[in-house]
Amino acid sequence: MAFFKTTAASMPKDPETVADLNLDLRLDLIAANPEFAAEQLKSILANLQQVLQATNREAAIAYLAQDPSLSTFQRHLLSDLLGEGGKAIPGNRDELTGLLTRSNLLDLFSQESHGVGTKTNLAICFIDLDGFKVINDQHGHVIGDQVLLAISQRIQAAIRPTDMAVRWGGDEFIVVFEGVSTPDVVMQLATRLLGIIGEPLQLDLDNPMRLFLGASIGVAIRTDEKLSMSDLVNRADQAMYQAKKSGQNGIQIFS
Repeated sequence: MAFFKTTAASMPKDPETVADLNLDLRLDLIAANPEFAAEQLKSILANLQQVLQATNREAAIAYLAQDPSLSTFQRHLLSDLLGEGGKAIPGNRDELTGLLTRSNLLDLFSQESHGVGTKTNLAICFIDLDGFKVINDQHGHVIGDQVLLAISQRIQAAIRPTDMAVRWGGDEFIVVFEGVSTPDVVMQLATRLLGIIGEPLQLDLDNPMRLFLGASIGVAIRTDEKLSMSDLVNRADQAMYQAKKSGQNGIQIFS
């Protein structure tokens, strides 16, 4: 059996040749070469710009809002791209972490009567950091903010592109998992979050100080399409408090 290594020199340079490659091979080339990836992005953006200029934005957003095949992440991205002239997602991202905010999340799911966000294969994790108050009190708000930023980056890196990370407030975060409906799968995802949050934090490479956090995570799974996002959050919040009462640094599913 022969093995072939993809190098920059062996990559096709002709755009027509690249277009003939299947998606998996193109993704391999993108992952292997930043220059190739940048050229692909520039080409996509050029085509996208032409499509946006020719699009009736209000009509497009109205149509996309009724499309059940789109995930909330995809709908949010398209809404941002269509932007002015359409119902762009209101509100700004969280100033410290860059994550979606509480109002962003609730607004995203406020169109449920129009078919947006009514899928039952949806679950959320309500995350409350254990030990953050001690760090904030002992080391000050500047260090506290750095910890929140670092944790938010870990959460964002640990989830899938179709999932959503939200800063609910203070040291509380929410992760929305789409396409997930079984407790076993949700527990696997929540356990991954718990593990990555619990890894030691070294905010400054020149400073040997290491900080340690845990998290109490409450999980709620949408089993009824009539259950609103607010109700789902409340259930996950209740489960989180049960996890905290049970000794912290654990996961509890609402039942």
